[in-house]
Amino acid sequence: MTIEPDVSPSRLESFSDGVIAIIVTVMVLELKAPHDPRPQALLALWPGFLSYAVSFGFVAIYWVNHRFVLRHVRAVDERIVWTNVVLLFAVSMIPFSTAYMGETRLARFPMALYGGELLVCGVAFAALRTAIAANIEDKTERETFNGLRVQAIGIATMIILLLAIGMAFVQPVVAFGLIVLSSLLHLAPLTRRIPAYAKVDAQVRPSP
Repeated sequence: MTIEPDVSPSRLESFSDGVIAIIVTVMVLELKAPHDPRPQALLALWPGFLSYAVSFGFVAIYWVNHRFVLRHVRAVDERIVWTNVVLLFAVSMIPFSTAYMGETRLARFPMALYGGELLVCGVAFAALRTAIAANIEDKTERETFNGLRVQAIGIATMIILLLAIGMAFVQPVVAFGLIVLSSLLHLAPLTRRIPAYAKVDAQVRPSP
């Protein structure tokens, strides 16, 4: 069921971009400058900087993937709106879990919570992709957009994050490495998606 006409794909994308921009801003504001002018004072803040760098990478990947999947939206329905809202809510919690992990210097429970937060983001993004795929009539395009290969990457990411959550209670550093690895799975597809933006725009969302 298509909702009111003023909720267009471009409007949905603009709203989402604004929310993600705020998320990044909030995240960087959690980095507190030390009062000590000596260089070693900055070195003591390495857990916060490391947490921020990894989280920024995650948010950047979500933003690029999010922009790509919205290019395939022909009409915005209720399911797409609400799955998108759930995704934005999940991503908006990344600054909190990032700050918590950094402040506690990569401790066990905060690390597990961070991995769980990213797992929720992954599930929410998969739900949005599925909602969009349901409205793609062309079978070939639908398979390319949300086929077995794409789903396999998503499942692999979730398995790695589940392993990271468990490992966090044993060896947080290893868990952090698994979390970073989960993000790397999405970098290779991006190299093919970014050049395809113009082609998708022309085919899916032609200028009036």
